[in-house]
Amino acid sequence: MSNIENVSRRNFLGGVFSAGALVLAARVLPEEAWADSPLHPSVYLSVETDGTVTIVTHRSEMGTGIRTTLPMVAAD
Repeated sequence: MSNIENVSRRNFLGGVFSAGALVLAARVLPEEAWADSPLHPSVYLSVETDGTVTIVTHRSEMGTGIRTTLPMVAAD
């Protein structure tokens, strides 16, 4: 069961202004600031600045097609 939680006006406005600040920062910061650092969204996937993508899987291939599926998901 999910619990219904009341949201105060202060928390709602704080979330709206935080989202707006993030969008503004994304538009104001130069593109070079975003492209100079490698992207590591998880311990299983990394994207380096030279375009190298590394996918780490800890399970073996057992006929499930994971070696084909994971690169396709990362490419999407």
